Amino acid sequence: MLRLSRTRLALIFAAIFFVAFEALAVYVFVMNRRLTHELVSHSWRQPTTLLSAAGSNRTIATLYGVDWRITSPLSIHSLPDYVPNAFLAAEDVRFRGHPGIDPIGIVRAAFSNLRAGGITQGGSTIDQQIVKARFLSQERTWRRKFIEVVLAVLLDARLSKDEILEIYLNDVYLGHNSGKPVLGIDEASRLYLDKLPRELRIDEAAMLASIVRAPNRDNPWKRPDIVRSRRDGILAVMQKRGWINDEQYRDAVSHDVRFVQGSIPVAPYPFYLRALRSELVKQIGLRHVIEGGLTITCEMDPAAQRAAERVARRAPAQLESRYGWIRAEARNEPLEAAILSVDPRSGGIRALVGGTDYDLSPFDRTSSMRRQPGSSFKTFAYLAAIVSKRATPSTLLLDSPVSIPISGEETWSPHNYDERYRGRVTLREAFEESLNVPTVRLTQQIGLARVVDTAENFGFDEKFARIPALPLGVTEVSMRELTAAYTAFPNLGTRVEPFLLSKVRNRDGKTLYEHELDAKRVVNADAAYVMHTLLRGVVLRGTASRLKRWGLGYIAGKTGTTNDYRDAWFVGYTPDMVTTVWVGFDHGAPLRLSSAEAAIPIWAGYMSAIPHLHSEPAAPPGVTFRDIDPDSGMLWRDGCPGPWREVFLDGTAPTHYCPVGMLGRILRRVFFDKEHFDEPAAITFEQFRRWADEVDRERQNVESALGKLKRIFGN
Repeated sequence: MLRLSRTRLALIFAAIFFVAFEALAVYVFVMNRRLTHELVSHSWRQPTTLLSAAGSNRTIATLYGVDWRITSPLSIHSLPDYVPNAFLAAEDVRFRGHPGIDPIGIVRAAFSNLRAGGITQGGSTIDQQIVKARFLSQERTWRRKFIEVVLAVLLDARLSKDEILEIYLNDVYLGHNSGKPVLGIDEASRLYLDKLPRELRIDEAAMLASIVRAPNRDNPWKRPDIVRSRRDGILAVMQKRGWINDEQYRDAVSHDVRFVQGSIPVAPYPFYLRALRSELVKQIGLRHVIEGGLTITCEMDPAAQRAAERVARRAPAQLESRYGWIRAEARNEPLEAAILSVDPRSGGIRALVGGTDYDLSPFDRTSSMRRQPGSSFKTFAYLAAIVSKRATPSTLLLDSPVSIPISGEETWSPHNYDERYRGRVTLREAFEESLNVPTVRLTQQIGLARVVDTAENFGFDEKFARIPALPLGVTEVSMRELTAAYTAFPNLGTRVEPFLLSKVRNRDGKTLYEHELDAKRVVNADAAYVMHTLLRGVVLRGTASRLKRWGLGYIAGKTGTTNDYRDAWFVGYTPDMVTTVWVGFDHGAPLRLSSAEAAIPIWAGYMSAIPHLHSEPAAPPGVTFRDIDPDSGMLWRDGCPGPWREVFLDGTAPTHYCPVGMLGRILRRVFFDKEHFDEPAAITFEQFRRWADEVDRERQNVESALGKLKRIFGN
């Protein structure tokens, strides 16, 4: 029995060993294939070419490496011998003679690791460093070290020493600059010494090699004495090996160690390229990006992108120069502006600027930021009312104080931005002038469920709390969601999903990815057209009428000032461009500016600089035009103000005529007397405090409603 148990135990151990060995063999096989594709085939030297689908497939940029540098990989043959030799002296002095691993270094590291009871030293050769950086994790385990050794030997057997050293010199990590890694001696020599690698002196090459171990800590700016000691040690090794002579050694050690601040050539359009690379990895995987040699067709319009970057970069300074409180807050954190421009016919993103300065903050506010859209969300509340046929553009709404029960005895009272009330106004007037009170009254009449259903149908992914403040845009959304939703209006009801990446081919010409149009009808064409005329009215007579100063009176769109004046938006469109602009502080400091003052000048500056269509959609079947009295919303006849040409869904136009004569004059004086409307450009600090208190209550209502939803339906 004991002998049988021992036999069975041996078989189990043998099976485990066999499975483990097979798994390791498969893993090494896979890694060897990656090594072949990425390094042995020299694909890492092949550029990735970026083409513009919006510009007849002309080349936008030629990029190299996994991090998309614009400088081509350097050739080891372009360097003086002492440059690569300096790095060999620092990192792998026996590189020319070992088979990818250094037995002497391994033995030395092994003794150190045994004494420490773990892996504290690696004894890594340049081959091993390449393998670890490109294919393996940074964990310190015996398993990872064993695989590293195997792959290093394979690498050394399949490439010449110069080819391996060339890979290393292009990829070696030499610090960080402006939040980005400094990779390779080309970038390091440009940044730290303001010269090309082939122009380096012997002491400068040794100085760069001396900082490889800890470039962010041990450099001439922070620890010059340590750098000098290491540099002189490297020079001594080079002299001992015969890589430099005695005179060269004496001259090199006589130089001081110092960095001269230079710069690294950077790729253009950084926000767009970062977003594009992220979408590329999502669609085809990181491996293809690492292998390089791709031909990528994207949706960027280079002229539009340059214009958007220029306008976004200048906008904060212009606002800071005009408003003292903006200037004061900008000392604590920079004022940001973001621009997203999409072709509604295809969904192609023509321009994307995620912030004011990529070097200061590469955060992409067009996709990763979520903020309250404010009044720009009212569009979907009014559309829900139009679709329900319970309201038309001429429907009269009451703009007067109202208190709406929230919970228990608590009530909420909305206010207009100018804290005035206008009595009876038409739905068109309420929308064009972005009046909060009539908007809230309207959605209470049609039901908040209709607004939520409309928003969800237009592609918003949020869980909308069904609270009275919902139509005022108190639920946070992303800039891309908002822009995508507005593509339905120039398309008369068809929403298209924005995208960056059109087509990808590898170096053999094989298509790896090709975009397919993602379009969905979200509302009937007739209702979309009625909404379009309301959005046109915002520019002709309402809160965006300032656009006419730039000659952009043919635009349709909606302003979006949040209730607490922290965010300013404008979403506007032509038949071939939907553009959204956002302005604000990342941490929510108040702008105290309307969108007409903060966002529209940026939008206008951008759109004025790029070509676009000036036409607008034709009226589709299902709508009716009538002349109405603009005061009463009734059909017009002689003796009434107007007429005003209005559009209605079939069957919803008014059937009664406006009152005339003495009765008409009395009714107009009592019900329809209005003053001129002009949205305030900025508010006082006291007004802001009142708004902020009210918005805090609204946010508590949102959180309370969401909490109830989570308790009922779960997360």
